[in-house]
Amino acid sequence: MLLEGEEVVKEDMAESSQETTGTGVIGSDNIGEAFESGPSATGMTPDIDSVPHELNPGALLDAADRNSTGQVAEAIRATGSDIDTTASSSAASGSDSVKSGSATGTVLPWGAHKERYPYPACIHIDMDIRPGEFVMRTLFADFTVQAEKKMEALMAEPLERPLSKVLQRGEDPQFDQLLSSFGSVAEHCLPSILRALFAWYERQMVDGGTTEQKKVDLKGKSTENVERSEADTLQERRDLAVEFIFCLVLIEILRQLSFHPGQDDLVTYVENLAFKHFKYREGIQSGPNAANIHIIADLYAEVIGTLAQSRFMSVRKRFMAELKELKGKEPSPNTTQSIISLLMGMKFFRVKMVPIEEFEASFQFMQECAQYFLEVKDKDVKHALAGLFVEILVPVAATVKNEVNVPCLKNFVEMLYSQTLDMCTKSKHRLALFPLVTCLLCVSQKIFFLQNWHYFLAMCLSHLKNRDPKMCRVALESLYRLLWVYMIRIKCESNSATQSRLQSIVNSLFPKGSKAVVPRDTPLNIFVKIIQFIAQERLDFAMREIVFDLLSVGRPIKIILTPERMSIGLRAFLVVADSLQQKEGEPPMPRTMGVLPSGNTLRVKKTFLNKMLTEDTARSIGMSSYFPHVRRVFVDILRALDMHYGRPLMMTSTQNVNKEPDEMLTGERKPRIDLFRTCVAAVPRVIPDGMTGAELVDLLARLTVHMDEELRGLAYQSLQTLVMDFPDWRQDVIYGFTQFLARDVQDTFPQLVDNGLRMLLQLLTSWKNALTPNSLRGSKDAPGADGARG
Repeated sequence: MLLEGEEVVKEDMAESSQETTGTGVIGSDNIGEAFESGPSATGMTPDIDSVPHELNPGALLDAADRNSTGQVAEAIRATGSDIDTTASSSAASGSDSVKSGSATGTVLPWGAHKERYPYPACIHIDMDIRPGEFVMRTLFADFTVQAEKKMEALMAEPLERPLSKVLQRGEDPQFDQLLSSFGSVAEHCLPSILRALFAWYERQMVDGGTTEQKKVDLKGKSTENVERSEADTLQERRDLAVEFIFCLVLIEILRQLSFHPGQDDLVTYVENLAFKHFKYREGIQSGPNAANIHIIADLYAEVIGTLAQSRFMSVRKRFMAELKELKGKEPSPNTTQSIISLLMGMKFFRVKMVPIEEFEASFQFMQECAQYFLEVKDKDVKHALAGLFVEILVPVAATVKNEVNVPCLKNFVEMLYSQTLDMCTKSKHRLALFPLVTCLLCVSQKIFFLQNWHYFLAMCLSHLKNRDPKMCRVALESLYRLLWVYMIRIKCESNSATQSRLQSIVNSLFPKGSKAVVPRDTPLNIFVKIIQFIAQERLDFAMREIVFDLLSVGRPIKIILTPERMSIGLRAFLVVADSLQQKEGEPPMPRTMGVLPSGNTLRVKKTFLNKMLTEDTARSIGMSSYFPHVRRVFVDILRALDMHYGRPLMMTSTQNVNKEPDEMLTGERKPRIDLFRTCVAAVPRVIPDGMTGAELVDLLARLTVHMDEELRGLAYQSLQTLVMDFPDWRQDVIYGFTQFLARDVQDTFPQLVDNGLRMLLQLLTSWKNALTPNSLRGSKDAPGADGARG
């Protein structure tokens, strides 16, 4: 056995008395040693005899017990004495220990029995222990079982399926909850959890050593035809899965590291593991697991980013030491790739805005990197550094205010701006350097920004029509970040100067006399955001000069000639109105990345209002002079779309029988169907002026049998919202939908009849639920301004 008698008690007691951080009892070095005692039958689940060591050494105690040395000693003695008898005592008659899957015999103070989920027969958790110990043993046992299941599921997947599709957060709610639990308890006993986790990781990777050696052996042998067996490939995939799960837990635990000063040995362990994965290895790019190896490297970069939030100086020192070593080597393609791999390991480092000392330390580090950027000659390394700066600076630009005046940031901007701007004029650097110049302007002082942005703005506008679509997109993203700073942070210039700048931007994006937008094939939400930013400070300009023009307000609409422009205009109007009504304040700076490698999301999904926008509401938010114009043009757009892309594409039309939707909804129809979706989704938020309720319900009802699946769903959702939230519309919706089914859906289409009746039943059920007093929607039944007929 690993732990025996008083020797262990004395060791643990000595460590408990030395480590007094005030944030939790720090575990002994014996934690998890049993993981190293030999492989188990399953390869993941611990051996019977080793479970007490692995899952809960004496140090994993409840936070409530951590301040009492006597209690600590008692718990350690109890744990030590139980270790040798666990296997036998769990089977003994009258024992309080609970065997896997059995009912409990221990009664809690309030009369209930202790309960737990069943574990495999090889895992036994003593129920007659302190609460903190029980939590930790149970949590770690649950982790080993779930991790094994996830790896078994992964190994059954095709090799082409990336690890992230199976393992990352968001794929398994139960495992996500377990990860969050690790994060919560780590505040109280982080060192012990980390040691147990490291022991689990080392045991899992023991059998993968040969695979790792083969990967190393491939270095420098690109000319040899190295064929790896399927078994080796599968073993490597399993090792990568272990790394993935390990990183997920690490990220959660390390977020609590700020509560635990010291722990240098644990920090060093994490750094060693992470920086090992930032080393460039030749030969892996062509392997079957190449994509997954890059995913793991990104995950370790996220681990380092999390670690740097509480141990920045240690991470900085390690990074600079690694960089110095690589800079001292002979220049070669291998050295270049090694430096780039190292730089990418820091891409999730985030500058701490407070306290100011941390902010200054971060930008002193950035200045060291900037000096290297200015000195290095290799183009690829320069571009990698530029990309790293952008990753770090975009979050800073989104939140920076008075910090722009801090000397270290000011010096960083001035240090790089001139050279990077010059590099933007050269085609070989332009794609990589445009985002960096943008970020430097975005974190600069107001005077510096206003003196320099117009020249770079002109460069952005000139590249919107670049032949390279990537360059077009980069120029547009640079433009809308600059515009955000100009409108939101700096609050524009004088009226005439602002008008001139905005007019040049609008004319470039939406050229007069053109049916399209510039650049083409760009996600429309970028244009919507640009209009939203302008509306924040210049609402009248945004509505009259941009939205009205895009929607063709004041011009007759018989056919839809500019579907993309109309879609942008309508969506921009809705976004601006929604923001004003919800009193959201300033829109946030746009970000490009929404999900981290672990699956943790950075973007909060926006919830839009579906309450009807009325004249009174429009007046209260300052939109009354624009709202009637939008409603009038909205009805023209809807009728034109219905005539050409609604009625002709109904599944009840005999000419559409046996035709595939894909062939019917492509070409010039596609952008018009997209516009149709936008319009239908806008109901009942906007009710078209001049269209009766019966006409609108009939249009929506017909669209529930449209060939486009998304349009069908949106039409039904609009009908259901009218029934649920607007009492005055309920009878008309039910009557109109019933008339539509009887008139247009013949029994020659049995599937459509069946679907229609199901929808009708659901609409009636929604009405009934809305009238139920206990319904969550009962408060919305009272008719008012928001429920009035349009």
